[in-house]
Amino acid sequence: MEDIPAMMDLYAQARVFMREHGNPNQWDDSYPSRELLEKDIAFGNSYIVEDDEKNLAATFAFIKGEDPTYYGIENGAWLNHEPYGTIHRLAGNTSYHGIASGCISWCKSQIGNLRADTHEDNKIMQHLLEKNGFVRCGIIHLANGAPRIAYQFAGDSADYWSVREVPSGERGFGIASMVLGIIALVLFFSFVNIPLAILSVIFGIIQLTRKAPKGMAISGIVMSTISLFLLVIFWACMFVSDARTESTDNSTYYYEGSENDDASGDYYDGLYEGYQQGYKDGYYDGYYGYTPDEEFYGHTPDDSFYGYLPNDDSYNFHGKNGIYY
Repeated sequence: MEDIPAMMDLYAQARVFMREHGNPNQWDDSYPSRELLEKDIAFGNSYIVEDDEKNLAATFAFIKGEDPTYYGIENGAWLNHEPYGTIHRLAGNTSYHGIASGCISWCKSQIGNLRADTHEDNKIMQHLLEKNGFVRCGIIHLANGAPRIAYQFAGDSADYWSVREVPSGERGFGIASMVLGIIALVLFFSFVNIPLAILSVIFGIIQLTRKAPKGMAISGIVMSTISLFLLVIFWACMFVSDARTESTDNSTYYYEGSENDDASGDYYDGLYEGYQQGYKDGYYDGYYGYTPDEEFYGHTPDDSFYGYLPNDDSYNFHGKNGIYY
């Protein structure tokens, strides 16, 4: 994005040059806009040419793939319908002789099938394209309906200019993906992890589609995926544990009248916490020895507990060391 100011200056010079050479209508004062250049950069379609001292010599958009404005053509036909690249928004510093041809030659080196269009008043661009092997194919119309002369090159060529893609410098989605992935991994045991992980993956995918560094995006996606996997394992374990606990709770039984051997009214609470005052219902974990059909035997660790038999209202004693039978 740091190249945009210099690119805007070069386009301003190009507009002046076009007006001075009989082409006042192709580009208005706002074309190309900063937003359009940012979009070109974000999608990896913006390129600049620099000299040995890193001075901006030219800029252009180069897009591989179908251009919607080329679907229809009048008064002629395209040379072929093979995959092609399109050259748009070419502007060069007139101080560099042959710079525009250099840009076109570089595009030829990327794909041997090229298309371009220009205004009928832009005689300089028409001459440039034809000099570089482009053939006038007919008339196309832009999205706003304005007509343009359509050109196509169907050959191969090469030249030697130092051309590089304008770096987007946009790491925002990658950073967001990685940060959310870290948080999701830390909070993997919580359901908050789910929306965090989903957002991390979405941001990561967006970053991967851009012409920008992808390392953080990949890290975010990987961590989010791991966090979701751990969440599934964690809650599966919790479910199994809850199921076992519920089973144990369902086998906990209460016996009225449970008391110790001196009939003091104390009772054992079944949780190994000793005696508690009051003539209340004692309860005992059936996992340690409940006989569901007719009787329950139990005792306190000091062998002083009489287990109540609910079927015949009698007291019995059995066992040792707090184990229930």
